[in-house]
Amino acid sequence: MKAEHSRERKKSVKTFMRLLDVLLLVAILAGLYVSSSQPYYKQDMRGTISRFIDEQAVGERLKDVSFRYGKQEISVEASGIDGFIEFFLRKGTHFATFALLALTGYRVLRRFAPFAVALPWSAFLALAVAVLDEWHQTFTPDRTGQVADVVLDASGACTMLLLIVLARAWPGQKRRDKR
Repeated sequence: MKAEHSRERKKSVKTFMRLLDVLLLVAILAGLYVSSSQPYYKQDMRGTISRFIDEQAVGERLKDVSFRYGKQEISVEASGIDGFIEFFLRKGTHFATFALLALTGYRVLRRFAPFAVALPWSAFLALAVAVLDEWHQTFTPDRTGQVADVVLDASGACTMLLLIVLARAWPGQKRRDKR
């Protein structure tokens, strides 16, 4: 009786985790769509950033940092300190969101396919979402789609998938390749 109860509990936990993975995947996709549908002014964080930092002190430390992202110069001089910091927050969010998208996509696909199929398909699907997300932004006022953002998104996804491969290859990890 106790063994049967334990099996039932494991089965219900497994079902719950499957549902949670699918819901998280849907939530990420919906969040990307909503975010890409908003004009920049609705997402502008510069005012909030300015309230929390000493712009003069931080600006002095970062005044010599300058680089190109896509066709745009990124520097304190070009964007102001709040715009410069916002750039890193936005791009960090891109990277992390697509890393999480790749992970949840992999977890959902892994329920139906072996590792060798789920891993590359999750990479392909994350890349496809990145391309569609940037294309969608071209229809949103005050937004542009950038190839550099697709590359950044793909980097986030590939980094997560590399971590999955490394975790899987780690000695002592339990394998569950039933498929």
